[in-house]
Amino acid sequence: MNPVLAGIVIGLGLVCTVWGVTTLALNKPVGRAQLIAGAVLEAAALAQTVVAVVLLAQGHQPIEFGTTVGYLIVIALIVPIAAVWALNDRSRYAGGVLAVAAFAVLAMTLRLLDLWGPA
Repeated sequence: MNPVLAGIVIGLGLVCTVWGVTTLALNKPVGRAQLIAGAVLEAAALAQTVVAVVLLAQGHQPIEFGTTVGYLIVIALIVPIAAVWALNDRSRYAGGVLAVAAFAVLAMTLRLLDLWGPA
């Protein structure tokens, strides 16, 4: 696991979480810029997933293999699902959906760093 890339994912997840909660609190619909920020988070999360899969293929064994693979799959899927939901539900709650997805990516990335163990 690349700790620099994981840090980028965590930072972007934090920004998207705060942005989504702010959108929800201000009773505003999700805007294009917020969706673009989610796409950037997704790109970073996918890059992290690719790096992790390559390391797994090279023989690195995380502490809990099944949990690690599950987290990598969910991290790759959760933001696009939330973005589709936000695009279809143009109410203020769409920001909350994006915030929950971003926070989930942030939390799972932190857990992956723990599961990955020493580099």
